[in-house]
Parts: sequence; structure tokens; C-alpha cells
Amino acid sequence: MEEAAYGDTVVVMPGVYNERVVIREGVNLVSWDGDGGNELVDGPGMKKVLRRTLRTIIDGSDIEEPGYLVSFPKDTTAPMRLDGFTLRNMPRYVSGVQLFMLEIRGCSPTVVNNILTGNQSWGGMLSTGLGIGMGPALDTTARPLIADNVIYDNRGPGISNGSNSAAVIRDNEIFDNKFAGKTARMRAAPGIGVREFGRPLIESNICYRNGSGIGAINFDSNEQPLVIKNNVIFNNRRAGIGLRGIGGVTTDIRAVVENNRVYGNFTSGMRFSKMDQVIVRYNAVYNNRRSGLGFYNVNEVIIEDNEVYGNLTSGMRLLDVASGGLRRNHVYRNATAGIDLISWKKE
Repeated sequence: MEEAAYGDTVVVMPGVYNERVVIREGVNLVSWDGDGGNELVDGPGMKKVLRRTLRTIIDGSDIEEPGYLVSFPKDTTAPMRLDGFTLRNMPRYVSGVQLFMLEIRGCSPTVVNNILTGNQSWGGMLSTGLGIGMGPALDTTARPLIADNVIYDNRGPGISNGSNSAAVIRDNEIFDNKFAGKTARMRAAPGIGVREFGRPLIESNICYRNGSGIGAINFDSNEQPLVIKNNVIFNNRRAGIGLRGIGGVTTDIRAVVENNRVYGNFTSGMRFSKMDQVIVRYNAVYNNRRSGLGFYNVNEVIIEDNEVYGNLTSGMRLLDVASGGLRRNHVYRNATAGIDLISWKKE
């Protein structure tokens, strides 16, 4: 890596590498695909993975100084690629510093065909143009493509999107990520998390057995809505999808949630609060342990063409919603009510 120049591709042979990797600007890091490396084989979860991913390992077990296991350069639009590695085993550092396994900060690499697991310090992957509690915004929006990765068994979010993240997050499998702690609330790390004014596209992922499947906290203003579509989200410890605005006067905090299958989550299927507008359409939301769809202090809701059934309280619950349109939904076999309207404000 030290001799690689802009535009180079570094091909890494199979093996276990006990070292921290800092990728140079404009350099691709790719595992060797010879000897059947591109064959699909069983992975740690539901998805098949590339053989070369399993046999090319960057291991952080013996790295004592705190730091990201793999990181990209900051504030650059240079094309870069991380393709076909297992990143594993970052320890919980004595200092208590919380570090992701892979850092993407103010840059736009392609991150594909990787496995990220065993981070005892924090989560799997960070995409941001701003450090979470780490200082001012960078000049460059993070626009990585994060696709076909498997991210599991980390002690924090699977993929976290901070402010200025416009990542495309597609076709990943994300499971068993949770904060260290004994209670369900303490263990509620999201599979995919969003903060502040990050607006990634979250599409066609499988998220299960995390704290929440897809979650946003301190969700802040952005002219773009958060788009969540075509995901399968099930058996998470809290909501399948849970988005919460920052509070106070809301402005341009919007989401479009469509064509998802959300079931078997330990609280609501989907829960939205303190937002300006939520559009929910073409989803199947069923067999969750509380309401299928919950809207709390949302200015406008548009709920169309959803299948909502078998949830253990109401199919839909709307509390302090100023205006809305509910059209062509199929709501049935929910335990307490089909549609539960509370403090409805008629225009």
C-alpha cells in the first residue's frame, strides 16, 4: 500500500493480516480472485458470499492502540474501492473510545463484498461528512456505494450515517448488532442508523436481530427526504423502522418508506415521531408485537396501499397528526383496532 499511487489497484493474496489499513487517495484495495475466488459460498448469515472474502482477512485482535481498522482519506472525491475482505475483531479499548471498524468520512468510495464482524469497541461502518460529536462539517459530502456486504455481531450500529452522508446502501445483510448492555433498551443499536441531516438511500437490505432494523435519532432538516425502500426487516429487538425528529419546530424532516416487508419485530413495525411529512406506501407490515404503523406528532401522513395485519395492538396508530390521507390500505386481524386515531386535528 505504501508504494501505491493514484489510480492503482492493490491486489491482496489470501491470508490473515494483523494490521491497520489506511487506504491512499485514489487507490483500490481488492482481494485476489484466482482459484475460484469469485465463487459464491455459504456465509455467516443468509446471503451467499464470495470465497475470496472469507479467505482474505484483516484482523484487529492484537492492535492495542485505538483506531479504525480500515479507513479512507478525508475530503476527497477520488474514486476508491474496498472489495472482498473480512474485517474482524477490534477489541474494547481501555480508554473507552468508541470506534467503528471502517471509516468513510467526507469521501465516496465503493465498498462491496466485505464482511465486518466482531467489533467490541463500537459498530461496523461509519459514513459521514461530519464526525459524530467530533467537530465541524467537512467540505465534501460522503457519497459511498455500500453494497453486498455482511455486517454482524458488532457492539454498535451495523452502518451509521452521520451528517452529510448521502450513501447508497444496497443489498447488504445486517444482523445481531447491539450495544453492550443487559436491557433491551441498552441493546437497541440499529442495523442501519441515520443521524442529523444525513440522507442515505437505503434499499434492498436484509436487517434482522439488531436493536432496531433501520433507525434515525436527532433527525434534522434537509431538503431531501430519507428514502427507505425494498428492504426486508424482521425480528429486531425494537421497531423494524424507527425515525425520530430532533424535536421543537420541525422543518423539512421527511421520509418516503415504500415496498418494505416488516414483520416480527419486538415493538412496532414502523414508528415515526416529530417529523413534517411521512409517506408510507406499498409495504407489508405484520405480526409485530405492538402497532404495525405508529405516527406521533407528525404534521402530515400519506398512507397508501399497505397490507397491515396480525399486529398485537393496532394496525395503525395516529397520535397528534395534523393532516393525512389514508387510501386503499388492507388492515385486518390486528389485536386492538384496525386504525386508532388519537388527538386528531381536523383541518
